[in-house]
Amino acid sequence: MRKSCATKTLEASHIHKLALAFAFILVSVSPASFGREKKTLTLTSSQTRGADAQLDASAATTNFGTATSLNVAARTGTGQASRGVIQFDLTSFPNVAVKQADMSLTVTSGGNKNGSYEAHRITSLWTESAVTWNNRVASTPWTAAGGDFSATITAATTINAGATGTFTWGLTADVQTWYTGTQNFGHLLLEIPSNGNDPAGINFNSREASSNQPQLALTFLQQVSNLKATAGNGSVSLTWTNPTTLSGSTSLEGYAGVLILRQVDKPVSATSIPTDGTTYSACSTIGTSNDVVVFVDSSSATSFTDNGVCSALSNDHVYSYKVFVVDTAHYYSTECSTVISGSGVCSTNASAIVPEVAAVPSATAQSQAVWVFNTLAGSLSAPGVNPSASIVSSSNTLLFDINPQTGIPVAPPVSVGGAISGRPTLIDSADDSIAQNVAYVPAQDNFIYAVNTDTGALSWLVNPASVPLVASAGIQAKAFSTSSYTLAQDIVLLGTHNGATTSTNKFIALNANTGATVWTYTGGVTGGLLALDVVNAPPAIDYVHNAIWFASRNGSLALPQSLWKLNPNTGAVLFSANLGASDYSPSLTPGSDVLFVSITGGALTAIDPVSGSTLASVNPGDGGLHSTAAVVTQNSPYTVVFSTSAKVWAYVFSCATNPCTAGGGTFTLLWGGTSVSNPSAPLAFVGLNKAYVGGGDGKIHELDLATGVDGKQRLLNPTATVGDVGIDVTLNYVVASASDGRIYAFAFPF
Repeated sequence: MRKSCATKTLEASHIHKLALAFAFILVSVSPASFGREKKTLTLTSSQTRGADAQLDASAATTNFGTATSLNVAARTGTGQASRGVIQFDLTSFPNVAVKQADMSLTVTSGGNKNGSYEAHRITSLWTESAVTWNNRVASTPWTAAGGDFSATITAATTINAGATGTFTWGLTADVQTWYTGTQNFGHLLLEIPSNGNDPAGINFNSREASSNQPQLALTFLQQVSNLKATAGNGSVSLTWTNPTTLSGSTSLEGYAGVLILRQVDKPVSATSIPTDGTTYSACSTIGTSNDVVVFVDSSSATSFTDNGVCSALSNDHVYSYKVFVVDTAHYYSTECSTVISGSGVCSTNASAIVPEVAAVPSATAQSQAVWVFNTLAGSLSAPGVNPSASIVSSSNTLLFDINPQTGIPVAPPVSVGGAISGRPTLIDSADDSIAQNVAYVPAQDNFIYAVNTDTGALSWLVNPASVPLVASAGIQAKAFSTSSYTLAQDIVLLGTHNGATTSTNKFIALNANTGATVWTYTGGVTGGLLALDVVNAPPAIDYVHNAIWFASRNGSLALPQSLWKLNPNTGAVLFSANLGASDYSPSLTPGSDVLFVSITGGALTAIDPVSGSTLASVNPGDGGLHSTAAVVTQNSPYTVVFSTSAKVWAYVFSCATNPCTAGGGTFTLLWGGTSVSNPSAPLAFVGLNKAYVGGGDGKIHELDLATGVDGKQRLLNPTATVGDVGIDVTLNYVVASASDGRIYAFAFPF
């Protein structure tokens, strides 16, 4: 019996080896490329995301952002130190694995004595045009005068008295973290006080100098691009494009191929990191999640079919793959240091930037993501979408601008000063007054940021109320407004989230071109003011009646208000009512003849947008409403779709008269509730015959708008919750963020 078992084991082993051999035959190859590269980036005045300046305690309110030479000196005798701040523009390196990063500065005059000059990572956002010893941006001070920076020394260089020339600081670890989830506010350079009094210090050329500007020498590997997965019956096929050397780069080693990791029913971990200098074999595992090596290539392959390498693929489970570039010296495309630059240590989440994709093999219902992108922080807000141009998604304090066709970042993430809670609000240059493709992004550091989505540069940032901003911004575009709108430009609209008050929150209109305040409504309890509680959702813009509608919590005062109508020209309150606390945006019909208001945990209420009178209300139960209502028909009677605690519903709203009169409307159930675990707000609109809903089961559900049937789903990650869904109507993609920190794109209809 034992002999028989041994024979079967040997046969199984032989069959498995044949399967492996067959799997590795199913590849195609491309001409050889190059691996590790080195390129020097010069910081010039034309780079929109670069900056440098001097902070001078002896001129604490003076900005030196345009100076051609920057001074760094301890000056312990007077206490009037000066420091340098510098930030490199990495836009031309959006998707690289950094192996070494060295900053070089040209010193034009040396100090009075030998000194150690330290580079520290800056921990707060600053702007070149406004930064001073006291302030980091206009009217906003540093936490401590002289700059906010990590106490940990990134690098230190000794410069002898009177020495001039080029000096270098190793910034490798910090630069790597900028690609793996840490904010990039650049570095601060200081002379350590223990050097004693050094009145002169050093002067180095800034980016405004005519020559010998600051430089950053990067050694790196690029990533594969155009990574695609195609699911089959018990198989998944991958294709990709190998990198070629960037213009101006020096190739250090030849590119060899790729290493592919696989995981089932969850993504490949960002902490699964192949070790540089190590050769791996198929079926070995990497990382604490035991991600499996399923393909090791040294022939410049551009495709691979997984027919069950190492173990058979189980149909109807999601398989995730991560594709690492590897060169002839066995450096992998991770954020791990080149050994010659230090210990070869890796950044946390060092494989986060490596491209990944997911697919579900099946006998009857194969599916695959068009692309997957890891933002390293879970979010349930829908990404902002400018169709076929940009997908902008927030990840705590980072803003990612992604090419919607490829899923590859357009530039490294934009770092902001506080957590971003809402969906970035995008508008393109053809429709806006700022004449650029732009995202407006409120954050909980009290600032709102206008970001150019073509470059990642900040067009402006302002702190309009000195309180946190949680809700997404709204935009009233002049191009779509009637002549009743008298302002010269678009306005950006936002409500505050000051949890310390239930009455004096604010609703603000900003000049969309500059960020200047146009008007502010401040709630109150005296002088005829109405109490305004926190605002957690963006407004609805009524272009027909030239009005702004928004909802709020309703506090605990005698006359609380939760629904507001404002004049966009002046901010005057045109109407307000207490319908109950609302954390959701109101919804208008296409002709602006009915406004639907979702009360948190309560009813859906139909409002006359002219008079403000209540037309009808409905509460289907199941814990009441938990989303904005989506209007999906052009004309009356109107079909609206919304979510409750665990179900999705569609009602038809109609009026006995035209126009509706108070109390004259009726809600009639069309279908529901269709059960979806922890449903997101439905994505549905006029012209779309499906509704797309993220769920707590790790799926996007495609519901038929006529019947409510949950006919098809796309599985992202069974251990994750899927948030609100966005849509690219040009590419026919739906995109959703999930609690696993990733953004997934799928072709629709399913």
